[in-house]
Amino acid sequence: MRQFSSYNAANFLTFFLGARVAAESTWPQQTFRSTSIQAPYLNVTKNGKTELGNLFFSPSSSSMEWSYPAIYSDDGQLVWQGPNANTSAYQPQMLDGEPILAYWQGANYLGYGFGAISILNASYQEIHHITLPGTDQHFVTTADPETFPSYIDIHESQITSDGTILVTAVNVTQCDLSPIGGPKDGWVQDGLFYEIDIKTNKVLFRWSTVEHLSEIPLTNTELPLLGSGTSKADPYEYPHLNSVAKYGDSYLLSSRFMCSIFLLDKHGNVTWHLHGQKGGSFTLLPGSSFCYQHDPRFINYSPNATSLTLHLHNNENANVFTSPTTITTGLTLTLDMQNHTATAVRKLWNPDAPLFAVSQGGFQPLPNGHVLLQHGAMPVIEEYDENGALVMNARFGFDESTQSYRGYRFREWVGKPTTRPEAVACREGGRVVVYVSWNGATDVRGWKVRMGSELGVVGDVMEKNGFETRIVLEGVQGRDGEKVVVQAVGGVGDGVQSGVVKLE
Repeated sequence: MRQFSSYNAANFLTFFLGARVAAESTWPQQTFRSTSIQAPYLNVTKNGKTELGNLFFSPSSSSMEWSYPAIYSDDGQLVWQGPNANTSAYQPQMLDGEPILAYWQGANYLGYGFGAISILNASYQEIHHITLPGTDQHFVTTADPETFPSYIDIHESQITSDGTILVTAVNVTQCDLSPIGGPKDGWVQDGLFYEIDIKTNKVLFRWSTVEHLSEIPLTNTELPLLGSGTSKADPYEYPHLNSVAKYGDSYLLSSRFMCSIFLLDKHGNVTWHLHGQKGGSFTLLPGSSFCYQHDPRFINYSPNATSLTLHLHNNENANVFTSPTTITTGLTLTLDMQNHTATAVRKLWNPDAPLFAVSQGGFQPLPNGHVLLQHGAMPVIEEYDENGALVMNARFGFDESTQSYRGYRFREWVGKPTTRPEAVACREGGRVVVYVSWNGATDVRGWKVRMGSELGVVGDVMEKNGFETRIVLEGVQGRDGEKVVVQAVGGVGDGVQSGVVKLE
């Protein structure tokens, strides 16, 4: 089920679903002989040296007809495709010293949702399932009377060093909208975040925007009412929280529609407020403005520092409320905590192909001063070097057809699937050809073919070549129906064999 408020219907439905449906089928898809997996090609252009690691993002059709977590190598090859379901907030992280994958899946209501967080180990097995039951939190939603097993929103899955996870949620509640020209007995979609213990699924901390109106007034918003807020079925979508991170006992919180970043203390009180248009607690120096931002994070945070640096994906003015006149950038700001000023110290964008991302996106600092930008509603991943030069541009769909909430480069991942490799053996032009793939295996070096009643080794070890390797068995005749097995060589899956297939 999918619902839209009148605000969403008027402003988003045509934009997201109109021209995109026709375009979705036109971007070329990778198909394979050994498996039924299909995935969009990742078209990669490199102009310099990139950092190490695979690319982690969740390609999704903009109408959400298909969506899944994925891993690609940065030469464009698929490495792993996860389950096909509404996917968001997907990111590789560390938990208890081990690399894991965390992502949201659930019911997506274009801009928010109700679901749970899956945490997978390196074998792609779910080891934790984080939920937020409505029975505990008494959520009211635009989907009422429909209920959901879990009410975690689509926007965050950030794991902390304390073994907890930060997630967002939405809740419809009444609110006085007269300060912004709305009804006194109006309705809003409140933004909340929770800190949850991963092992016990116990809520350790809860925070609500509406409950802090004295510190965060409605007048901070940059979102026009457009007639919304008059009923529970059509709440004003304030404030649209889209990221939260924890630093010590403090929380860094982003509100898209308030164009604001807040630092909260351990009790949830506002320590300071950075408004990307009005300044808030700071004076914005030239070039430091932002709006509708995503993924703000600190660099080397210290609670007593006289200067703080943070970065964000700046979606300023590239939205449905105004014409796209401001280029989407990766923005790094320095906050002078003594003079209360915000200074832009770095802006990243491609002048040869500027982007106007209407929503979503991520900013990931990499080693050696490199930065990875994933542009959300635009199916583009970019890497910039320490001098701001574009060293990689990767595209996985046409504009207005494919998107990904965020994207990351991660070098610590070594996939150890519990599945077997998949293989098919056939004849092509009189030769025996074997195709083999192993979804999620990252360090297989090659493949060994075993064939015949005794399954003896046939030919030399063939070096792995992308997601699927094509092996031509020169000089091997084979008989129809003859048994074939393919065995992995090298890596953590060394020696693992496919099931027995028959020569077709």
